[in-house]
Amino acid sequence: MHHYRIGELHVRSDIPLVAADAVPVAARDSVDVAIVVRDAAAPGAVVPRAGAWPDATADDFGFNAMPGLTFRITGGRRIEIARAASVDDADVLLYLTGSAWGVLCYQRGWLPLHCSAVAVGARAVAFTGVSGAGKSTLTAGMAQRGWPLLCDDTCVVDPADPRMIVRGAPKETKLWRDAIDALGLTPGAAVGNRLQRDKYYAPRTAGPVPDAAGLAVIYILGWSEDGDAAIAPVTGAETVAQLYQALYRAEWALMLRDAPALFAQVAQMAGRLRVFRFDRPRDFARFDAGLALLQAHMVEQVGAGTE
Repeated sequence: MHHYRIGELHVRSDIPLVAADAVPVAARDSVDVAIVVRDAAAPGAVVPRAGAWPDATADDFGFNAMPGLTFRITGGRRIEIARAASVDDADVLLYLTGSAWGVLCYQRGWLPLHCSAVAVGARAVAFTGVSGAGKSTLTAGMAQRGWPLLCDDTCVVDPADPRMIVRGAPKETKLWRDAIDALGLTPGAAVGNRLQRDKYYAPRTAGPVPDAAGLAVIYILGWSEDGDAAIAPVTGAETVAQLYQALYRAEWALMLRDAPALFAQVAQMAGRLRVFRFDRPRDFARFDAGLALLQAHMVEQVGAGTE
């Protein structure tokens, strides 16, 4: 049995968690989250209810991640995993720290965002975009330049908290091999997912992070058609629309939350953030120039938000 602190949560897990955000702590009887792993063939293991999965109520969500690997998340407090003997730990951890943790956050009333984030002083700056927009590559490059990495791929906030404190998911940075090579990093273990064969875990390269970094700015990442990096504000209704698109597994969110309440939370979050679009060239030879523009802009924005 393993015990960790993940943000303010005390987590007891049957499987070791290797993410930097999962800090080992002393065992205790009372925990916030229990992660239970069972043999898929054993009596009492997670099995689908009638009907197709994912199958959800507000407090009971189940899904089949891959053949031989099933998850059920209940009450924002328990993640039950049924795995066949043929399923590697790497595959279990990939879905546990991604989709399953996202569901747990929704059940706890938080909003998981498909974002990576760095600390700028005592505040957080996040980056979102469609898959392949380069969130992880961008923040890995920023971490190399001294910006502490708060989270990769999933950024969790409580919209009811006016401070918008960032809670990371217990997951490590994952990069495609070409991005690792371009950044001069040493690849770690291969990501377990069969669809991500050329993706690897990458080391964190920046120092300590603040204990409570409030989210201040989000950048929507895109690619520049003319080759020049540019930053433009996102305002009005588009801000809400972009943040709604940034929800982690938004299609599942609607199975777990009342749609009007979910929209209201996103709108509340939009009213507290500065949102910009950051387009930059695909050519990695121009990565540093785009990053210089971005760094100057985010420092200016975080400073303006604290005045």
